[in-house]
Amino acid sequence: MDELSPPEAKSVSAGVEYVPFGIPGLDGAIRGIPTGSAVLLAGAPDAGSHAFLYTSLASLMLAKHEPALYPRRLGDAREAIPECVSYVSLTHDREHIYSELDAVLDSEQFEVLTDHLTVADFSQQFLSAVDVPAALYDQRRDDVPAPTEDDDSGVAGLLDDVTLPDERSTETDDTDDVSALLDEISEYVADSGDDAILVIDGLSDLLLATNFGLDRSAVLGFLLGLREAVVGWDGIAYVVYERRAADVRSDPDIHGLLHGSVFFYSNDQGHDTYRTMRVGSFGGALDTERQTVFESSVGPAGLRAKATKKIGPSNW
Repeated sequence: MDELSPPEAKSVSAGVEYVPFGIPGLDGAIRGIPTGSAVLLAGAPDAGSHAFLYTSLASLMLAKHEPALYPRRLGDAREAIPECVSYVSLTHDREHIYSELDAVLDSEQFEVLTDHLTVADFSQQFLSAVDVPAALYDQRRDDVPAPTEDDDSGVAGLLDDVTLPDERSTETDDTDDVSALLDEISEYVADSGDDAILVIDGLSDLLLATNFGLDRSAVLGFLLGLREAVVGWDGIAYVVYERRAADVRSDPDIHGLLHGSVFFYSNDQGHDTYRTMRVGSFGGALDTERQTVFESSVGPAGLRAKATKKIGPSNW
């Protein structure tokens, strides 16, 4: 073939597979998450993003490792689900994460997820890097004790979690501390993201660190790098951003930066809180058509969704 001839064109979508969200009521209404996608989960802390995250992770691990317990048929989609979950936490320690998992999931979901879950707890380094006063830093909760073989306290899987060094720097300034922390997180992600559902919890913590010397451009660079790495891994990454969905949608740096988004909303109605969510487009395009609003609720087996209506751009 002539050296100057262009390579044969191939359909980019030919090798793309779709992984279900693992959310009852959402799967089926939406095709799923294309492999090689980084997904932003954005909403106020009480709007349901973590319940969505925990339910999705648990459901996908059930589908991958215990398909008889998964309520829907997946066919070939099961093969595209990564083998495990790698969870990077910046401000929540392991005990907090496992307690929340236990509160949202049923026993089968919890057991299968924690059997295939690794938590990288950066919370101590984060508190040190943002210069929490020493007297308060020293009062933080100690590492969760390792469970014994006959321990039934609901923290199975902690033995496999990542223990990171607990060193409080006294010789570097704030900028060096937070920049070194982001480098350490990036190195961990690069080593652990392949063939895992990667979770970054959360973006709001990284942006908070910009008040302590971390450049906002470094955070955006991290997101860009993560986006490209996930494509190379052909996997899935969830990035949790605890901020009002409307604020995120109006931030041109963040909105549309990753491959797709799920936005979470909450409104108080009398004594109840009404929660909804909306799924943004994948493939780099912002939403240009009518968008489906899903009502969300949390029951004994995690979060469920119900399509309620379609809205146009004027109501986003």
